[in-house]
Amino acid sequence: MKKLLSISAVLIALITIPNLAKAQDTSWGPMIGVNGSSIPDFPLSANKTGVNLGAFLNHSKHEHLGLKVEAFYSQMGSNFNGFEDKIEMHYIQVPLYGVWYLNDKGNDFRPKIMLGPYLGFLAGASGSNTSGNNFTGENFKSIDFGGKAAAGFNWKLNPKIWLNTEFYFGGSFANIYKTDIINIKNQNLGLNLGLSFPVK
Repeated sequence: MKKLLSISAVLIALITIPNLAKAQDTSWGPMIGVNGSSIPDFPLSANKTGVNLGAFLNHSKHEHLGLKVEAFYSQMGSNFNGFEDKIEMHYIQVPLYGVWYLNDKGNDFRPKIMLGPYLGFLAGASGSNTSGNNFTGENFKSIDFGGKAAAGFNWKLNPKIWLNTEFYFGGSFANIYKTDIINIKNQNLGLNLGLSFPVK
């Protein structure tokens, strides 16, 4: 079921790309990044470093407004202060951002602010916490729904290639544990870098 949901997320992104690409001002590209995640409702939860790897699509028909869709693999979870225990979680995340560009089209450097929801599809989980609880993917909900806010810039490297950057903060809206015995949510921040190419 989890693999089916993960595949569905990727398919949704792939279906969206051709529909947006019919209009002008559309670009796509690969992205890579690093994130720090935690599960703050667990006592002694501490930041855990992970990687992001995937692709994105930019689309804008307006001077200052646009959309950005991402689909990427993200390592998340939590370390615990003073303990060797940790929780490792693996998600396929699909954020949809509304983008506000702070200057006009035609500029080679375009600062931006982004805000929007995301869906996270759990691909696997393992680990334990300081209370001696052992966890697997079966303990967590298959879908994580939350929101993200980000800031960054797009910088034109040449007429066809742009460097895309974003520093983001995100968190779950609801409990990611399967029962109400534990009420926990994901929280993470990170930096992503990508190169975008025009879609013709």
